[in-house]
Amino acid sequence: MSLNPLDLYSNAVRAKEILTVLVRHGFGDLLEQLGIPKGWANRLIPAEVQHLNLWQRIRIVLEDLGPTFVKFGQILSTRPDVLPEPLIIELKQLRSKVRPVPFEEIEPILLTELPSDIEAHFSEFDKPPFACGSIGQVYRATLRSTGEKVAVKVQRPGLVKPIKADIEIIGWLAKQLHDKVEELRPFDLPDIVAETGRGIMQELDFTIEARNAEHFTSLNVNPEEIFAPKVYDEFTTGRLTVTQWIDGVSPGDPSISPEDGVRLAEIGGNSIFHQIVISGFFHADPHAGNILITEDRRVCLIDWGLAGQLTRQMRYFLADLFSAIASSDPEKVVRVVNVMDLGKRRIDDTKLEKEIGFILRKYQNKFGRNEPVGEIVLELLYVFGQNGITLARDYSLLAKAIVSIEEAGLSLDPKFDIRSIARPYLQKLTYERWNPGNVFKQSWWNLKSHISKLRELPGEIQRFFRNLEDGDLAIKLKHEGLESLVNALNSGVNRLSFSLIIAALLVGSSYIISGIIQAGTYSGRWIMHIATAGFIGAGALGVWLIIDIFRHGRHKRK
Repeated sequence: MSLNPLDLYSNAVRAKEILTVLVRHGFGDLLEQLGIPKGWANRLIPAEVQHLNLWQRIRIVLEDLGPTFVKFGQILSTRPDVLPEPLIIELKQLRSKVRPVPFEEIEPILLTELPSDIEAHFSEFDKPPFACGSIGQVYRATLRSTGEKVAVKVQRPGLVKPIKADIEIIGWLAKQLHDKVEELRPFDLPDIVAETGRGIMQELDFTIEARNAEHFTSLNVNPEEIFAPKVYDEFTTGRLTVTQWIDGVSPGDPSISPEDGVRLAEIGGNSIFHQIVISGFFHADPHAGNILITEDRRVCLIDWGLAGQLTRQMRYFLADLFSAIASSDPEKVVRVVNVMDLGKRRIDDTKLEKEIGFILRKYQNKFGRNEPVGEIVLELLYVFGQNGITLARDYSLLAKAIVSIEEAGLSLDPKFDIRSIARPYLQKLTYERWNPGNVFKQSWWNLKSHISKLRELPGEIQRFFRNLEDGDLAIKLKHEGLESLVNALNSGVNRLSFSLIIAALLVGSSYIISGIIQAGTYSGRWIMHIATAGFIGAGALGVWLIIDIFRHGRHKRK
């Protein structure tokens, strides 16, 4: 995600706010490294943040910059495979500090998204919001047609444009950091920011959350004990969703008896592992705040805005990884992750194996205890990322889902052990993978695919030589490391453009004055004013151009 100069100027006010906050929290040196004019930067960290470490200051910066940056931080807190552990710990503390938008500002969105007036669809509508988030507000209402209680989620007004602007600016900053701060290049910040930005933009489309909940319902094998709220499709749009209202309490509520707690923890654990291992589609954030225990002691999973998806091969990889972890075999872990690595960097397998071995020894004596499985996977994912192993983001979501369900399960049952629940699902996956019928079917599909490609090969070869004969072949070259040259050329072109504008103003104003003198009359005062304004404008632009040249020239000499 990049930000061209035109976008930078159009977002200049917001960019200035962001740079000001960065300087206020002691990131002046960093801005100077990015080529921000020295006037922005302050080499002294302000006194109020001197006692804070780098990661704490990053968290505070995100909080000060508002909902988009807080959402970025919250999503990035699920990526321990690509970010340092101390930063992840700080990002997990981010909380959206959102004031509710008055109903008068929400009502126009409701009237736009609903087929007709609010009263035509809801016999009751509580105007004070039940819950507020950075993207939407939830209201309690009653359907006029059926009398059912529903939750109406409405997108906050005026979100799309400022969020897009923030994402563009963050993308530009990430690109500058990647190009100019060598220590940060292994983290591939532009790619992380681009992926996170896409996730945030998807959250602005409420139909995705509705489809996720409906997809879970279609795959759910135990709706009598665990479910997602019903979605009312007739009211579902990009900025509005209406779902079944669920009355319930969070896990750990004192009203839940110990016996019910044991059963409910098992229900939640079974459901998550069925979602991950069997169906390959799972709720990626099943923390206690997204789980409701109903009066009839059923489990309801709410807020389906974040979901993960695993292909068959990804699920097979997961089984191999868990098997290697359980056997404390670092060499096997390295072999498994190398197969699924999406990156292009050369991997030092010896170094990777040593670091994996350290983690496995750290947890070796705890596999039989109540040690959180998710935390082990998260720690391994971080080691993979630090050694250049790039895995699909869904694996981080998976580890986060396991951590969340473990925490919720322990709040229901202090003896909750996710291993005993995961084991039969992993065994079932292993059988699915290696049973003779499935092996034969997969082999037959692969054979058919290869035969099909062989049949296409003569045609591909013929097209290649035909293009070669016609001179239609082209070679694409990508130049790297020329950013400084491109920036210098852009700066030079900009200065040349300003020089031409200054020259045009001077020549035009001089021509007007010359014409007045030759005519020998001064009756047209407004023409004289235009000429004078041209001289003043040329002078101002000339002074600015000289200052800019002097400033950048001095910076380069240093």
